[in-house]
Amino acid sequence: MRALLISLLVVGAGLFQFLPLADYLNAVGLDFLLPLRAASEQADAVDSPVVLVVIDETTHNAPPFSETPQVAWTPYLAKALDKVGTAGAAVIGFDMIFPKTLSSPDLLPGFDRPFVQSLYTIGRQGRLILSEARLSDTLIQPYEGQIQAVGGRQNVIPVLLTPDRDGVVRRYPASFLLENGSTINSFANALVARAGYPARKHSFLIDFASPQSIPAYRLTDLLTCTAGDAPALAEIFKGRIVLFGTTLDIEDRHVAANRFAAHKGLRLTDGLCTAPTARAGTPQINRQSVPGVLLHALAVRTIVSGQDPQVLGRTARGAFSMGLVLLLALGSLHWRSLTGLAMLGTTLVAIWVAAFIGLTHHVLIPYLNWSLLALTSYFLLTTYRVSYEDQQKRWIKKAFRHYLSPALVDQLISNPKLLYLGGEKRRVAVMFLDLADFTALSEELSDDPEQLVDLLNDVLTRFTAVIEKHDGYIDKYVGDAVMAVWGAPVACANPEELCAKAALECRRAFENFRLAQDQNQTHGLKGLRIGLNAGPAIAGNIGSKARFDYTVIGDAVNVAARLEALNKKYGTIILASQEVARRLPPHISTRFVEETSVEGRRATIRLYEIINRRATKEGLSATMSGIDHGLKGGQT
Repeated sequence: MRALLISLLVVGAGLFQFLPLADYLNAVGLDFLLPLRAASEQADAVDSPVVLVVIDETTHNAPPFSETPQVAWTPYLAKALDKVGTAGAAVIGFDMIFPKTLSSPDLLPGFDRPFVQSLYTIGRQGRLILSEARLSDTLIQPYEGQIQAVGGRQNVIPVLLTPDRDGVVRRYPASFLLENGSTINSFANALVARAGYPARKHSFLIDFASPQSIPAYRLTDLLTCTAGDAPALAEIFKGRIVLFGTTLDIEDRHVAANRFAAHKGLRLTDGLCTAPTARAGTPQINRQSVPGVLLHALAVRTIVSGQDPQVLGRTARGAFSMGLVLLLALGSLHWRSLTGLAMLGTTLVAIWVAAFIGLTHHVLIPYLNWSLLALTSYFLLTTYRVSYEDQQKRWIKKAFRHYLSPALVDQLISNPKLLYLGGEKRRVAVMFLDLADFTALSEELSDDPEQLVDLLNDVLTRFTAVIEKHDGYIDKYVGDAVMAVWGAPVACANPEELCAKAALECRRAFENFRLAQDQNQTHGLKGLRIGLNAGPAIAGNIGSKARFDYTVIGDAVNVAARLEALNKKYGTIILASQEVARRLPPHISTRFVEETSVEGRRATIRLYEIINRRATKEGLSATMSGIDHGLKGGQT
């Protein structure tokens, strides 16, 4: 059952990585790591390949923009474009769309001429890209005069962003498929290609590290710069990709992967044309969403730097997932609950730490997937243990606690496979122990049953303690008789020796019991008879479907019972078969009694009396003659 459960979990973990849910969780994992990464590193704005010129709330609320409708901003934008173009910008991306114009004959003919002239001058140099957008099926693009001025539709690129199914922008497209079946580079891809960098062929994860390190300036500050500020402007814009756009509170904003970061917006630099040492930074108000122009700028920086987070392939993720679940499963089933819980916690922490370190090296580790698999595996395995294995262990403890020593019960609980329910062949040693003349004592104490029961319980308690001390299993009590087994349900290497030692100690326990009776002058038990035999037997649950007991059956058991009864014939206390005597160590003394047949068995049996247990060499000389040490079949 364990192997099947572990196999299902391991295979399921591998297959899970090929499901769309796994890809989604992998992407969502980026959102939780970005705040940690943002707190640990800051990029240098000097190294930024992209610069922003934006219309923020301050610009929008200041003259001339506060007094002018947006369609009439083009003259100011023309001045800004000329300054950035003259300053040597590598390429300019215009993330603002003016679909209408005031330059119609009925309004203000020639009003947009400066703007169109700027588009023509910079666009024909291949350094300007305009943008278009789609709202549902509606295409929003610059009016036709701007398109012709900039050099045609090849210089008008969609500024679409592709959020994941949860509405969060994490990836950036490399290209778009047009209605005519052709493809066109995405906005950021087109900008870097114009600037001389290799364009991407496939979509990629945006590197959201340190968005405030991207230089951003207000359009109003740029307009205040004069011709004498050309060196300062060249220092800022020369050789860089410049993006024009808005960072207004209600326009072109998106929820992105850095939504949980403390600082996800831009840091606008005040005093564009002042000395660098005099410039100050003003962080924008932190909001849940970020402006689209910032996402395009981050995409440009990601392409140029090549530091977009790389996602592990499904095959690699699946292989690691299978190994992780396998280790967790083996550990969870092997260790105790608290240890398993500690192992789970350590694993989760290790996964998160590895994910953070991986992201700093631009590798996105699917830690949410692995964390989910670890938690699921632990839950399922814990449920399995509680509902099946722990229940089985409780059953074992309840079933055997009255018949086995605590050490053997613990051994069964830790390894239930030692107990094969249903029956199996085992080599066992069997002891039958009976109290002599107990029937007479029962008749003598017929008027005082409480005393009889107390006597019986007292002596049986002593025998039980001895048997369990020597790792024996109390199979059953039958009145004043005890049946004990060694080798089942827990196998042992020397069942005959343990059985003989227990028999000798039971004899001493009985002698001490009788001595206590004599001192108390109470009714006493007269004698003790023990029969020992060893051999193969069937061990398992015997009985009916409604009620059964764990026991051993077979010829070895029957012979042991017959030997116990033969003690009365020979006047002995402990009789053992040759199967037991031949496997005893030299320090346990035996005496050959007779070779005889027993009831119900044709073959004869060599009988030996177990006399005592010699502890020293001096004790050997004190033993009676007739002891057969080698048990070769001869009589001493």
